[in-house]
Amino acid sequence: MSANHVRSKRKTSGKHVGLLPVRSAPKTSGSEKGKKLLVSFRGSDGMFGVTRSTLRKLAAELNLNETQVVHVALRRLADSVLPGYEPDGGPLIAEQLATIRRLAGRQEVRSISSTLL
Repeated sequence: MSANHVRSKRKTSGKHVGLLPVRSAPKTSGSEKGKKLLVSFRGSDGMFGVTRSTLRKLAAELNLNETQVVHVALRRLADSVLPGYEPDGGPLIAEQLATIRRLAGRQEVRSISSTLL
């Protein structure tokens, strides 16, 4: 066994996990970049997980590596679940509305008649 690989002793579905590459995390100062996350694959595909085989098929179909597929999936989930903007402070109060109206100036409303009919 080379110095760059480690054999996992964890069993999944009665089989040993194969050799996994060991990489040292890049040194970052207080940043989330380069942090690692362990992903456990399921024995069968379902609503809350997929098999490693499914991940490999997705990677091949999308011409991405497995890490990129996971990031694409998480980005799509984040886009569909998380709000796209910070929540506002609620409705404007009367003072704020008065300030807006004062700064906008007086607007004349004219009746518009259509010439299309």
